This record gives sequence, C-alpha cells and structure tokens, in this order.
Amino acid sequence: MSAESRKVRFCVNNPRSLEEREGLLARGFVCKGCLGNCTRCFESRFLELNDRFVEGNTYDEILSTPDTPKTTSGPDEGPPVCDSD
Repeated sequence: MSAESRKVRFCVNNPRSLEEREGLLARGFVCKGCLGNCTRCFESRFLELNDRFVEGNTYDEILSTPDTPKTTSGPDEGPPVCDSD
C-alpha cells in the first residue's frame, strides 16, 4: 500500500490532553469530530487505521503494531484542525 493511500484518524474526544491531541496532529493524523466508537473511546486509546479501529494502552503502542501507517500524506492546507463530520 502506498503512503498516499494510508490514513490514520482519531476522535477529537479520545486524546486525554491537548498535548496528546497536538502530538497526533503533528504526525499528520486526521482529527474527526466523532468516529462512532464512543464506549471504547472513553475507556482506552484507539485510532482508525485504514478504516479499521485499533485499540491499545497508548498511541505509541498502537502505532508500533505491524502494518500500521507511521505517517499520512495529503495536501498542505495550513495547520491541521479537527473535521466536524
């Protein structure tokens, strides 16, 4: 799979601090208003990786799993922000 077709998204409510959220955005991951995984979102860390949810104790743990995209790529349209869809 090419780097251009990989995607990592996270729910705006999942990071427990502004620092965690900013760290995910700095990696190029997409912040969404809600990913519809609310119970797990509030109980653990999770990311949506290529349209599948991956859960772990920390984001680094999730990202260290095999076949996990390390970065995403896309148009540079200014600072990253959370999408509201």
